[in-house]
Amino acid sequence: MTKHVAIRAVLISALLTSFLSYAQGGNAPCASFKKLPNGTWTALKGIKIEHGKSNGVINPGTIITPGTMVAGANVYAALEKNCH
Repeated sequence: MTKHVAIRAVLISALLTSFLSYAQGGNAPCASFKKLPNGTWTALKGIKIEHGKSNGVINPGTIITPGTMVAGANVYAALEKNCH
């Protein structure tokens, strides 16, 4: 069980690092999202976002629409800008 927890912590750390970069620099972890035919995005994986003193979680299956903000980061705008 400890091995699974350690692997999960490493994966969460990698996703967190990606999203910290995303939240601060506008880069999105594109492989964690899929663009839907109607122009919205859906999260394929759970992602934690920490930005400054703010934090939030995007759960798998969450639909990202224009203006979606998480921890002060405009998730939709970053996906549109970086993930085509």
